[in-house]
Amino acid sequence: MNLLLVSVDSLRLDSVSRTNPLIHTPHFDRLSQDFCFYDRFFSASSATRPVHASLFTGLYPFENGIEGQRSAHMRYEVPHLFHVFVENGYSVRAFSEVPDLLSGLGWKFNLLDGLDDALVISDNCPTILFLHYWQTHVPYGATDSRAYGETLELLKQGDLNVVRGRYELAIRRVFEREIARLLGKIDLDHWCVIIFGDHGESWSYDEPYHGLSLRNSVLRVPLYLHIPGSGNPIPPHGILSMVDILPTLAGIFDLPLDYRGFGLDLRQPSTSRHCLAQIDPVASDVKPNENENRLIGARNHGRQWALFDHRFKLTHFVETGADRLEAIFTEEPVHDKACLREMHSAYDALQEASCYANAGPIENSRDSVLDQRLRDLGYM
Repeated sequence: MNLLLVSVDSLRLDSVSRTNPLIHTPHFDRLSQDFCFYDRFFSASSATRPVHASLFTGLYPFENGIEGQRSAHMRYEVPHLFHVFVENGYSVRAFSEVPDLLSGLGWKFNLLDGLDDALVISDNCPTILFLHYWQTHVPYGATDSRAYGETLELLKQGDLNVVRGRYELAIRRVFEREIARLLGKIDLDHWCVIIFGDHGESWSYDEPYHGLSLRNSVLRVPLYLHIPGSGNPIPPHGILSMVDILPTLAGIFDLPLDYRGFGLDLRQPSTSRHCLAQIDPVASDVKPNENENRLIGARNHGRQWALFDHRFKLTHFVETGADRLEAIFTEEPVHDKACLREMHSAYDALQEASCYANAGPIENSRDSVLDQRLRDLGYM
């Protein structure tokens, strides 16, 4: 069996056809009609680099060392999704539309410029094909040569409909022209398929883009699953995390794995669990606008973590010590001191149980090449 793993950058939960009837992707919908769609899937962060580090390692950001966009290198001694497959006889082909953005994440990524190269798959060796699409990011956040700096001005003017229209057009293009084309060329009886958003988007006063908060708009993302011969049942979990992908694939492909993280095989039932998300935001130079009706602000609240279960979500702001306790799916405020203490205790227990909490800090001196690329892409 082969694996197709597709990461769609900045894919909001409410911006795919399964959740939004205004998103028309008929070709993709037909090919994926038998896939499981899971809408309680939470990322481990709200920015591209820490999310993918958690995908590849099955570890939370504090464990793998990539806590924000500017963290340059993750731990070298932890398991890596692609290395595990290579060690077991698979050919790994990994592509990204912005390979530099994934530097320091344990693998050399080739430039994804259409699917022609990716579709050259050997019949003699089982294949892992990883694709990272970033074009869904460009129309509403970055300031590189493809965005022309228009997005920020549109947000300042309050033209959210224009921004969202461009964003939805980019989503339809990726799903219809790219992903559907690939699904139509592979034999789904012999391919396991996982398609997900790495994080979402906010478009709020406090956070015009993403990567500054751990709100559900940037943390809760869509997940499509196809496991040949399984019937693609809904996973028996109240919530799932990005860190579950690695142990799930190890189970599906029967791979030996010395895994010491908190991820679970999403096919197996479990008792109630807590999941974690973290972000160390890139400092923003966008100045708040006194008119809160306009989507411009980017208040940087500093390093944060969020712990959540199928009921509640606690967000803790490290620099100020402030807490925000909410219902997990609605984000309605919860005023319950006992619950707040319970969530803090669960966070402390998770930290103590981690095999990497006492492994020492990662040497993450700033990488000038990475910083320049982040500037080029509009993150800094």
